[in-house]
Amino acid sequence: MLHEPSHHYAQIEWSENGQPLSRTYGDVYFSTASGLEEAHHVFLQHNALAARWADLGDSERFTIGETGFGTGLNFLAAWALWQKTAPQSAQLHFFSVEKCPLRLQDLRRALVLWPQLQPLSQLLLDNYPALLVPGAHRLQFGQVSLTLVIGEASEALRGLCLQQEQRDRQVDAWFLDGFAPAKNPEMWTPSLFASIATLSRPGATFATFTCARPVRHGLRDAGFIWRKVPGFARKREMLCGALHRASRSQTTATPWYLPPEMPKWPQTAAVIGAGISGATVARALAERGVRVRVFEQGATPGSGGSGNGQGILYAKLSPKPSPNGDFNLHALLFAQRYYRNRCAQVVHLNGLLQLAQTDRERRLQQQVAETLAKHNNQTLAHAVTPAEASALAGVNLAVSGLYFPQAGWLEPQKVCAALLQHDNIELYCDTSIEHLEQCNSGWCLYTVEKTFKANAVILCGARDICRFPQSAPLPLNPIRGQVSVAKATATSRQLKVALCSEGYITPEHRGSQSFGASFKLRETAINLRDSEHRVNLETLAALLPQLSKDFSSQALSGRAALRAATPDYLPVAGPVPNWTSLDTTYAGLRKNRKQLIQQTAQYQRNLYVMGGLGSRGFTYAPLAAEVLTAWLLGETLPVNARLARALHPARFAIRNLGKNRAPITV
Repeated sequence: MLHEPSHHYAQIEWSENGQPLSRTYGDVYFSTASGLEEAHHVFLQHNALAARWADLGDSERFTIGETGFGTGLNFLAAWALWQKTAPQSAQLHFFSVEKCPLRLQDLRRALVLWPQLQPLSQLLLDNYPALLVPGAHRLQFGQVSLTLVIGEASEALRGLCLQQEQRDRQVDAWFLDGFAPAKNPEMWTPSLFASIATLSRPGATFATFTCARPVRHGLRDAGFIWRKVPGFARKREMLCGALHRASRSQTTATPWYLPPEMPKWPQTAAVIGAGISGATVARALAERGVRVRVFEQGATPGSGGSGNGQGILYAKLSPKPSPNGDFNLHALLFAQRYYRNRCAQVVHLNGLLQLAQTDRERRLQQQVAETLAKHNNQTLAHAVTPAEASALAGVNLAVSGLYFPQAGWLEPQKVCAALLQHDNIELYCDTSIEHLEQCNSGWCLYTVEKTFKANAVILCGARDICRFPQSAPLPLNPIRGQVSVAKATATSRQLKVALCSEGYITPEHRGSQSFGASFKLRETAINLRDSEHRVNLETLAALLPQLSKDFSSQALSGRAALRAATPDYLPVAGPVPNWTSLDTTYAGLRKNRKQLIQQTAQYQRNLYVMGGLGSRGFTYAPLAAEVLTAWLLGETLPVNARLARALHPARFAIRNLGKNRAPITV
């Protein structure tokens, strides 16, 4: 969903020496003496991070929570120290909440002040979200990840809570920053300190620049012990301390989405399917040090629905609040960064035009464009007239649209293959897993000739997910799609960017162009059909009549494949429940779907699923894979809890209970 920006961007004034000041709060972002030295003194030194990080074991994870991202200076200082002191295989997760984020141009101007941090600053600038809407934005930098959560601090922190002690208590150290309590009393509230305590591991430390009474009392009441220590520069005192007693978090929602036990870190994992779902999941696990075997029925990665020669990277933006709109937006933002950083050689993110061919689409795009324009200088997308669209595309277009400068097209099979190139990944092609059984080490996977073992299994095979009894109840509907491929002509070669509307067409690549694609819900045949080539040509003719005419004189080639979609058109990404236990535990929802049932149902231990990506698999997969990986490894989620529930595999069974429909059976 696109949110109105209202006042949520930082309003900056610049001092004579180039330091940023907030007009809204009338306060500085960091000490006028030295912001970097302040960050070291207050947050790094008084959380004892250098010593704690030097003691970390291989692949161990450390989590920092921060209130007030500001210019990102504290994050950059922590990242620099991490590089010097932590084991190479250890992982730093840093999450920070920010109500009023800086625009990119302001962030760039502020970070010029710290040339010693320039290499890290540039990476942050290169990956800064193209549109700063409320919600969680996951940025990845190898073994360091940043989750920037846009929103009011206490509300944003509450939004991360899953209401399960073991999963919520992730934070090892807190940077309590932000504008001074006297300038911004709305942030430093009992609700904020309660959320901080809820997200803290036992003994988690904190440090803050202030000694204000509301902060001391709020920390004490939330269970922290504190002490006063010398502050930085002209500040006489500051606070630091640790969580002494942790109150149990209250369950306010039926925990149907929570397995009763935290997962143990798996040494090995098996991923079934080497399309874009399997490739992104395998890569996410491998980057965290898990040894992954990937099993693919076909001869190469992307043999199924991910196997077209060209595909497009886009999302349907919505001006209305909904989980679908939120996920589409955040998935696109994440995917653009993801592919650019991992397989730039096989993606062509040089622009995409989403064109409005109907009155309804024009009205929708107008609403989206008006909201985007209010964000001022965002780089995700902007409205274009027919003349502007034609200039960008290199061909004559009669309709207006939205231009996405960082979207575009990619080479699907090559993307899958590139993602699977990792030292921790073994790929087994022409290998069909016939059935699964739980065993002592986790799972046994049986082919016709051989047995494999893994601590965890992730099912990623589109509609094939439902071949296995453990996941058969998932409502994954097959979708047949046929793409047409034509030899490029003199006219079609002029197309410079990908176009999408009722259908899509990609620019020329190695002498050919792809267009289409048909959408046949619940059809499972994958034979090429002349009738669907004709439909694809007719769809193209409504947008580019000359290209359609030129292509219609050719003998078209193409490819038909199956995808899978859920009834609500959101992916499934997460743990697989024990369906019988789910139905029994939450049977009370049949009589009252709003009833609070505090018990947790049983889940199928270390079995996960990612599927239902439909026709936007390459947009959805990278973020969905991060969600699944967070479930599997017990990490902080890359989305808020509401969106994680919207992607959860058990959601359809719970909805059936609430509507008193027949129970799911295996």
